[in-house]
Amino acid sequence: MVFTFKLRQGKKSATIIAELRLGSKLRIRQSTPFSIPITSVKYWDSKVQLIKVPNDILDSDHINIQLNKIRTLVYSELSKIGGNKHINTFEIKRSIQEIINPKPAIKDVSEKSLDKSYVLNYFSYYIQFYSSNISPHTGSKLSSQTLKTYNNTRVYLKRYLVSKKIKDFKFEAINKSFYYDFISYGQRMGYSKNYIGSHLQKLKTIIQAAYDEDIHDNREFMKRYFKKFREEVNHPYLTEKELSRLSQLEIGCHKLDNIRDVFLIACNTGLRIGDLMKFLKNPTTEKINNKKHIFIKQNKTNKPVYIPINSSISTILEKRNGKFPNYVHKTVINREIKGLLRRCGVTELVTVEKTIGGKTELLTKPKYQFISCHSARRSFCTNAYNSGVPLQDIMVFSGHSSEKMVLLYIKASAKEKVRRVANHPFFS
Repeated sequence: MVFTFKLRQGKKSATIIAELRLGSKLRIRQSTPFSIPITSVKYWDSKVQLIKVPNDILDSDHINIQLNKIRTLVYSELSKIGGNKHINTFEIKRSIQEIINPKPAIKDVSEKSLDKSYVLNYFSYYIQFYSSNISPHTGSKLSSQTLKTYNNTRVYLKRYLVSKKIKDFKFEAINKSFYYDFISYGQRMGYSKNYIGSHLQKLKTIIQAAYDEDIHDNREFMKRYFKKFREEVNHPYLTEKELSRLSQLEIGCHKLDNIRDVFLIACNTGLRIGDLMKFLKNPTTEKINNKKHIFIKQNKTNKPVYIPINSSISTILEKRNGKFPNYVHKTVINREIKGLLRRCGVTELVTVEKTIGGKTELLTKPKYQFISCHSARRSFCTNAYNSGVPLQDIMVFSGHSSEKMVLLYIKASAKEKVRRVANHPFFS
């Protein structure tokens, strides 16, 4: 039995293909959801069948982690076959397809059709119920994006249970041993500390919800050890000077010019990228005190937000005859913005430290290689903070629910923080 990953090259990108060979007769090929730009094919390591490090490929770390995970699950599935002479080709192919391209579609789940004392069953019920009913935590129906994150956690939990060969998992089985083994599983799979922590957070919400409905009386999730941990990663942001250089960059390509302007608007509004894309599809503005504002209802909270159009956005509108740039998918922005920033000279070496697979890793690259759509929101919060805008006012525009959350986005250095408060009367 041989399971490998290969590249199938197209005009613009190369798709990563999974291939399984069982002897000389059985050969199964399946496309994975992952691809790399055709210009980055040189970074593919055909020996280990992973993307080389370093590289210029978006989400290369995530892709490598997912490929290793697929490989582990496939060999685990094949080990069940063993020396069986009568191999069901159809069943093998279906199993491989489910591993490589899982379909975690939310099914119609009625309360009578399942036993909600089983964690996975309650997970399904919770996702469906709050897609059409008001959540007690948010006061509104959960957004499609939020429901997707819960579904991702359910899939993650299911894979963990499969790896442990646990078929019937009830809330009563959740204890300290499970908690630490759940974390160890994520570390073995090579996931970051924040990725594992986000799944713990969703799982804890599910346990709490089931407890509130008297489905179980297990109070382990209330104990101090059962934490929803996260780490603050020192992701870089773009300074106002760097954003100014980007805005002044001569670009002869209409497509790249549009991408640059969308990214600059994101850096000057602090909108989540999904909210910005929604706005660009149907731009709505309002005048408040004779000043033009962007208006949008946030996807995550469904709350209205008004953001003043500053001079940087006004300049973009002036060159476009008052119109906003066209919608661009975030993956396109993530791919192209790096090249534009490199041309602007955003090339200083930056070291990012984060925990992956339970180990602290230091990754040093030119700054532009770390920049993505999410960096725009981080840049807005940090630049506003450095300019002296109070946290409560930043939250009005960013949509964060607490100062603690907005502080996670602020990447001001110790010197910048001191400079911000040095002129306060207290220090005179």
